[in-house]
Amino acid sequence: MVEEIVKVEPQLFGAQVQQISIARKMELWGRIMDKVNAMGLHPCTRDDISKRWNDLQGKVRSIAARHQLAIQRTGSGPPPPSTQLTAWEEHILAILNPEGLTGVAG
Repeated sequence: MVEEIVKVEPQLFGAQVQQISIARKMELWGRIMDKVNAMGLHPCTRDDISKRWNDLQGKVRSIAARHQLAIQRTGSGPPPPSTQLTAWEEHILAILNPEGLTGVAG
């Protein structure tokens, strides 16, 4: 699922988001849903896929925040292994808005 979302990330969340119609976004989510459902694990709706994506983003934000806090606590030493991100979590982190992780300065 993450790989499919990363492919269309600019249209769903990035620079092109303002130029894409709601119908086109729904079509993109539908394509992602079709690919996930083609795996045959558990049939999902577009809403299921969107919710799962939001849940994954929250998980990655939480891990990234713990990672940053661990680095600060250890004086820039190595963080504990529990704050290390997997490959797919790294993909999600690359998509997330930096202000969503660190907050807006000021």
